[in-house]
Amino acid sequence: MRRISCWLSVVAFLVPASSAAGQRTTQLQFAAAYDHLSNGYDPWRTATLELRTNGLGLSAHARVEETMRFSQLDHNVTLGVQRRMTSRFTVGGGAQVSPSHRVSPKWAALGDVELAGRGGWGVLAAVRHLQYTSAPVTISATTVERYVSRYRAAYSLYAARLQSERSIGHRVQGDVYYGHSSSSVGLAVSLGDEVESTLPNGVLRTSVRGAGVVGRQWLTPRWLLIYDALVLQQGALYTRRRISIGLEHRF
Repeated sequence: MRRISCWLSVVAFLVPASSAAGQRTTQLQFAAAYDHLSNGYDPWRTATLELRTNGLGLSAHARVEETMRFSQLDHNVTLGVQRRMTSRFTVGGGAQVSPSHRVSPKWAALGDVELAGRGGWGVLAAVRHLQYTSAPVTISATTVERYVSRYRAAYSLYAARLQSERSIGHRVQGDVYYGHSSSSVGLAVSLGDEVESTLPNGVLRTSVRGAGVVGRQWLTPRWLLIYDALVLQQGALYTRRRISIGLEHRF
């Protein structure tokens, strides 16, 4: 998010339930992305509208998405929830469906667990199953992160299974936080293999390497600007250059 991307996504499938106990917040976010592809492929375009609510240890969100990839138009609907079980342990789940599913999966399901350790350490493990018209795909991901003062470092290991084929990918990201409202900017680098839904080839495994810049900039206490720019080499298929921007309002 839709292609199967384990690497440099801007919008997470599930949103952490980070609101304080007893405090309810609601966020509405609109985002748009443009991807230029080499080797004569038409550009990709994506627009999303997402509503999130947080409070009393529970987070829920609903998202609608329109994508144009390989000259095919798809619409996706995603629902997700996340529950804080203790002060350090959170579980979540979600589902996605695409009525058109020309390039997107027909449906997808995800579950995750998150542990906030001591000393700024954290671990997130997630499994996602995607049912494409041509093949099912299962992706698992484990992220280990560490916060030190206003800095964050994270390493992610991804494993995807496409029928009898398996792929492994890696991602390293560093972020720095600034300002009174926790604005941030970060750099992410990825390499390994990735499972990709393409036309007319179907779902393929390709080698991937890429780098990107991601950021969050508070404009006012209620308005947040979210952005990213990346370059991703998808094996011999194409090189993808992406830019995206989103605007969020908190009620």
